[in-house]
Amino acid sequence: MKQSRCIMTVIPAINAMIFGMAICLATNITARAAGPAQQAMTLTSSAFKNHATMPAQFTADGKDVSPPLAWSHIPRKTVSLVVVMIDPDAPGPLAFRHWMIINIPPTAKGLPENLPHTKRIAKLPSARQGKNSFGQFGYGGPAPPPGPAHHYRIMLYALSRKLLFAPDCLPCLQHAMAGYILAQATLHVHYGR
Repeated sequence: MKQSRCIMTVIPAINAMIFGMAICLATNITARAAGPAQQAMTLTSSAFKNHATMPAQFTADGKDVSPPLAWSHIPRKTVSLVVVMIDPDAPGPLAFRHWMIINIPPTAKGLPENLPHTKRIAKLPSARQGKNSFGQFGYGGPAPPPGPAHHYRIMLYALSRKLLFAPDCLPCLQHAMAGYILAQATLHVHYGR
């Protein structure tokens, strides 16, 4: 009788211990499978800081050349990168598109200053520049009307695929990228006259 009571007391204790070990083991396996957390993708420029005023040389009031960009912490599964610059303060139903480059290779660390106003870029053979809202290929700098400063967004997207073509409108680009965006980073600048 004493033996059966002892067994009845020991069995739940053993079950609890096995259950606890299983939870620890499962948690350890999950943590190991997840690996270290990846840092958020970043986008910067050596020519200006985030939320700063755009230097005149990158505007229609200056040389109107594209600014240098640099990025880091691109997701491992990235197949291509996209850079877009818009002016959401411009009048009209759609944000004014100042720049769009698709299919930048994930090995690129950034873009140099003053890219050519062409569809193809010699230093980035797979990349394609779309037309801006001025109707030209490549970069078209800020040229806001007199009044309050406009706020510009330069956005970097990491995609899990390449795009077939550079869409001619922002909603078209967003539609083409839908479901393939691995990460996004934004650089904010403003400029007024």
